[in-house]
Amino acid sequence: MRLTCLAAAAMLLAAPAFAQDRAACGAGQVCASNPASVVAAMEKANLKPKLGKDASGDPLIESEGASAYHFDVHFYGCEKGRNCDSLRFEVIFEKDASATPALANRWNAAHRFIQAAVKDDGRFVMSYDVPTIGGMNPRNFADVLDWWSSMLGEAGDFFTKELAEKK
Repeated sequence: MRLTCLAAAAMLLAAPAFAQDRAACGAGQVCASNPASVVAAMEKANLKPKLGKDASGDPLIESEGASAYHFDVHFYGCEKGRNCDSLRFEVIFEKDASATPALANRWNAAHRFIQAAVKDDGRFVMSYDVPTIGGMNPRNFADVLDWWSSMLGEAGDFFTKELAEKK
C-alpha cells in the first residue's frame, strides 16, 4: 500500500505544469499573449476583427470571415485577462433540429483540425484550437486562418449535402 502511494505521489510531482505565456511576444510574432498581434494578422488576411472582452475579462475577437460566417476568437490560458497561451476559433450556428450529435460525429470523422459539437442548448458549434506559446510566425498564423476559412467554406458544402441526403 505504501509503495502505491509513493508511486502516485511521484507521478503527480512529475506531471507537467500548465503552460503559461509570460514571455513577451517576439517582434513580428503572433501570440495569444498579445491580442493586438492577432488582430493585425487577421486584418492582413482581409478579415474584420473587433477586439473586446468576454464575460470573464479575457480578450475576445469577433469577426466576419470570407465564408460569410460570423465567428469569435476566444483567448484561453489567461491570467486575469493577460498572458493568454492559446486561441479558440469558434462559430455557433442557430439552433436547428437537424444539428445533431450524429451530424457532428460525421463531420469529426472526416475532418482533422476543425471539430464539431452540439451544445447543451442544441446549437451546433465548430471550433479550432491553436496554441501560441512562444509565438507563431506570420506565415504559420496565415495558414491557421486559411485552414479556418477553408473549413468553414467546406462546412457549408457538408451541411448542404447532409441535409439533401435526409430529404
